[in-house]
Amino acid sequence: MDIKLYYHPQSRAFRVRWLLEELGLEYELQYVDLFAGEGNTPAYKKIQPHGCVPALEVDGKIMFETSAICHWLTDQFPDKGLAPAMDDPARMLYTQWMYYVPATIEPPLWYEFLHSKILPAEHRVPAILPFLQQKYTEVFEVLNDAYRGKAHLINRRFSTVDLMIGSMLPWKIEEVSRYPELKRLLQDVTQRSAFRRAKAEIAEQAVS
Repeated sequence: MDIKLYYHPQSRAFRVRWLLEELGLEYELQYVDLFAGEGNTPAYKKIQPHGCVPALEVDGKIMFETSAICHWLTDQFPDKGLAPAMDDPARMLYTQWMYYVPATIEPPLWYEFLHSKILPAEHRVPAILPFLQQKYTEVFEVLNDAYRGKAHLINRRFSTVDLMIGSMLPWKIEEVSRYPELKRLLQDVTQRSAFRRAKAEIAEQAVS
């Protein structure tokens, strides 16, 4: 399998790179300098029409959408044990939490970031911030309860669900510190060798 990951440090592409490391796959990193406008070039938009990262090229075929990539990659390598088998009853909860990340965790965090830091001041809507805070607080409470007494969310072993959720926690690390189960999860996943390899690559790229 010939794999190329279109990638930018400190983006959602990190979780795909982390997963590739967990799977022990060989792959090529193709850095896309979003700040220099490379995402908006006609050449890159043929790969990812919105000019975002990540995009994954596998044997010449392109796939985008982070969660879809992680879901698909995990299922290609069932021997790695990062997801319950299709006939495992735990597959129901695994699928639920996989979709929970982009559908429920990400939106309030991302829109708060947009309206507090990214958008020009004249386009921000400060009045929406308390609502977004309420929503991500609710999310953290649900996740904290879900992880109570568990090192991992599914089948008592690390899965792509833990990776997906763990990759979101640094987005709001000061809030996460208020939730003991999530704080423990973040400590655990960031000690994984695959996470460290992916993070080291980011640090090296940021310095270069």
